[in-house]
Amino acid sequence: MTIQQKGELLSCFDVASYFLVLVDREAGDIITQLKLQKLVYFAQGVHLALFDKPLFKEDIEAWENGPVVRHLRSVFGCFEANAIPAPGEIDFSIYTRQQKELIYKIYSSYGEHIASYLRDLTHLHSIWQQAIIRPSRVITKEEMRIFFKNHIKNIEDYLLPVSKKDTAEIVNAEDQWWMNYDSGVP
Repeated sequence: MTIQQKGELLSCFDVASYFLVLVDREAGDIITQLKLQKLVYFAQGVHLALFDKPLFKEDIEAWENGPVVRHLRSVFGCFEANAIPAPGEIDFSIYTRQQKELIYKIYSSYGEHIASYLRDLTHLHSIWQQAIIRPSRVITKEEMRIFFKNHIKNIEDYLLPVSKKDTAEIVNAEDQWWMNYDSGVP
């Protein structure tokens, strides 16, 4: 087993896990596997557009319900349209502040929408439309980088530092996870 160092390329599961930590379950918020797939897609696209490098290593494919990371689908597909629980374990030290803030901003921008809205939104993306008809159906990282750089309004806003309130929400989400973990209910 290798120990991941802070700042290294994350896995799709690392990104998904952080989204799942941000969910305010006490307020009734949920993430289904379809919604999680779309949030991970947006995080990868914005990261590629801003930093010219991927947030995570796995490929994204064009499926009928929009962009999908096959590895995530194999693990979370069993939840179908049901809520995915918080991760049982997570190592917060592997994420840089920049990675945490970007994932938080994606969640703040897109997390309020239902999964079908996000699916329909991704169906409008030309990179999905082109990849869905290819035999491999892979949406390349370069295609994502170019698309998100050229088509997401105010993408540079994702580079702005988060507010003190947002920083407090990030810390609170992590603290809430730890409190639930310590009580045996992640």
